[in-house]
Amino acid sequence: MSSTGSLNCQEQLYQPVILLGASNLTRDFPLIIRLLQASIESQFEIYTAMGHGRSFGNWSHLLYRALPGISKCKIWDEIPENNSENRKPFALLTDIGNDLIYGQSVDTIFGWIESCVNQLQKIDARIIITLLPEESISQLSTIRFELTRRLFFPKNKTSLTDLKQRVHLLNRRLSELGQQDQIAVVKIPSDWYGFDPIHYRYSQRATLWKRILSHWDFPFISNHSIQNRWFDFLYSFYYLQPALKRQWGKTYHSPQPTQILDDGTRISVF
Repeated sequence: MSSTGSLNCQEQLYQPVILLGASNLTRDFPLIIRLLQASIESQFEIYTAMGHGRSFGNWSHLLYRALPGISKCKIWDEIPENNSENRKPFALLTDIGNDLIYGQSVDTIFGWIESCVNQLQKIDARIIITLLPEESISQLSTIRFELTRRLFFPKNKTSLTDLKQRVHLLNRRLSELGQQDQIAVVKIPSDWYGFDPIHYRYSQRATLWKRILSHWDFPFISNHSIQNRWFDFLYSFYYLQPALKRQWGKTYHSPQPTQILDDGTRISVF
């Protein structure tokens, strides 16, 4: 996807989309954009807070890079408050489980999610929340759990038994949010995860995201053929610079939108 386009269109012509999450969202972000473009003949205003290992409440670190907590980052200052009735914002909250492995309590994490939901409800957004992979984690052996924990969260000493209990409790509370208007809570089938219990199988990505985003009732999303592309991760990792990050101990600020696509869609990353 190339960064060309112009800002000539009036603001009200853009369809606002808010995407909040961590590794699955980051890895599949270009795929999701292609699904959106194939589903609605509209220019999009994309606001996203994402990143591998991203926390919904605290600064999170991956190697030399750190990003602020999603519920406390600058995205909430930039999302427009007023939208026309036919441009009602769409919002997605996914990859919620990282904070459990960081050692945060269920109450704390749910408070961060609820804060995001409350702010999205103020702009009358249609919200999708994906549940944590409870079935996938329940099938984990101790060996698989330790391999996953040491690979992705080496500093955390959470036990498998404790993790399973907290995943169940957090999912139960997230599910209760689905009783509210304009909130869809989505459960991901366990067989769509592979050896890694928290990341989707590569072969299932397009089908999975179609199922998730179908809760926005896009007209063509279930029928349109979208191909995975092996180089998608390079796009998300190298070309989308967040508004604020810390890298090698220094703080960096990047103007937003960070990219404008050929069709005029604007992408702002926080």
